[in-house]
Amino acid sequence: MKKKVLALVLAASMAASMAATVSVFAEAATATEADLPAEAQFEPNKDYDKYTVVEYTIEDIQADLVCTVSAKEDNSEFYLECNFYGDDQMTRTTYDGKEFKVEEDKTGFMAGDTPAILQKAIDQNVWVAIGDGAAADDAAADDAKADDAKEIKGVTEDKLPAEPQFEANKDYDKWTVVEYTIEDIQADLVCTVSAKEDDSEFYLECNFYGDDQMTKTTYDGKEYKVEEDKTGFMAGDTPAILDKALEQDLWVYFDNGADAADDAAATDGAAATAADLPAEAQFEPNKDYDEYTVVEYTIEDIQADLVCTVSTNKDHTEFYLECNFYGDDQMTKTTYDGKEYKVEEDKTGFMAGDTPAILDKAIEQNIWVPIEK
Repeated sequence: MKKKVLALVLAASMAASMAATVSVFAEAATATEADLPAEAQFEPNKDYDKYTVVEYTIEDIQADLVCTVSAKEDNSEFYLECNFYGDDQMTRTTYDGKEFKVEEDKTGFMAGDTPAILQKAIDQNVWVAIGDGAAADDAAADDAKADDAKEIKGVTEDKLPAEPQFEANKDYDKWTVVEYTIEDIQADLVCTVSAKEDDSEFYLECNFYGDDQMTKTTYDGKEYKVEEDKTGFMAGDTPAILDKALEQDLWVYFDNGADAADDAAATDGAAATAADLPAEAQFEPNKDYDEYTVVEYTIEDIQADLVCTVSTNKDHTEFYLECNFYGDDQMTKTTYDGKEYKVEEDKTGFMAGDTPAILDKAIEQNIWVPIEK
């Protein structure tokens, strides 16, 4: 009889415990953004089922973090994002119910603290379902953006964080401007980033202490691969700059707003006159070509200012450049496949190194005067 009573008591106790547990999970599943301990600084990852916000202090350095933690429904995987002194952090972690295993650590800084942050997320047990509440608001906002996109896709140039220093590359679908600081030397860059619609390829241009930089980078959704680095200087910082471009998500599309005006201007550019050029030509254009322009260019190492006449054919696959350098007439003939310049002739042997940059500038300024035959 005593055993039976004890069994009934234990059963009742277990039932009550389970009911309490179910109640907690039910409450957690219906939490809203207002129930979170702090405002999220990062959007939850929509590849997961639920998210929460964790306030966490790295005690050794008294650094306070506000972390967005996205999770699978069964807590088998977590995606954590936070900002640490200006650097965006991300970790992806699997969990077998006993041990956390950090699979990815974007900066290499957060792996040590991630388990404690995730444990706190599990312990506080305040989860907002992704797709409900605030997330539903995000979905509605996305729908509204989609509707707006029927009229204008992306943003207009005035919404960008800074004025571009380089023209966007029209071989791509969209572009943005990223302000970035190389922390070790406190160098501030303003980068023009052009991208494919699916973010699979990026073309980055910026100026670093007078040197024009360019990188071309492919992206598989997890890893960046720098395919080209014009000066060999920017490969290390390119991934962080592209991360920032994706995070700020302010893209101007080439078929919208300011860019449509740019395209119109480019069309008009073909009918430009000598009066539209930035300087008076010092050399007559080459009549074997279709159009020409004038480029003002400085060889920075020696502070030599050149005024170059650049003649080209209609499809810009070949260029004929002439200028004068300290009394010597210079000439280069260059072919172009849309990606790379190949200097075929260099009259003095002096100009091959600077010719690509001069031709880049000619294409960017896009002021072409028809050559009269």
